[in-house]
Amino acid sequence: MPATPQTITFSEEDLKERASYDDIEEGEYEATLIDVEDIQANSGNYGWGFKFQVKGLTFTTSLWLKGGGGWKIREVFNALGSPLAPGQTTANLNPNPLVGRSCVVTLKKVPSRKDPEKSFLEITKHVPYVKADVPDLSDLG
Repeated sequence: MPATPQTITFSEEDLKERASYDDIEEGEYEATLIDVEDIQANSGNYGWGFKFQVKGLTFTTSLWLKGGGGWKIREVFNALGSPLAPGQTTANLNPNPLVGRSCVVTLKKVPSRKDPEKSFLEITKHVPYVKADVPDLSDLG
């Protein structure tokens, strides 16, 4: 069935050229958490999809709540400034207040499972974002 024509009004922001996933190299980047959603794997495992924005592009980190995924949950919460202590039960862990916070992510190219000839960028590590202290040099004349 063909697509239905639509009337659309684009804003100036909509029409600005944006970065492409092909323009980003492997490395460390500042990332902002823009959304968290519930996800479910084919195996039935539940988790959260953390959507990060890097240079205007969205990358998702899947955090699984069972099956040994606790280390990754701890890494992401710690990186976003909400440390989780190891070995403690956390009741009602809520990722939603983390939206809007920033951290540093490491992007690496990984081979596609569907087509080993292709690769894509994936977040492989999350660490806290620490702004460098800039000394006040105003009194040096």
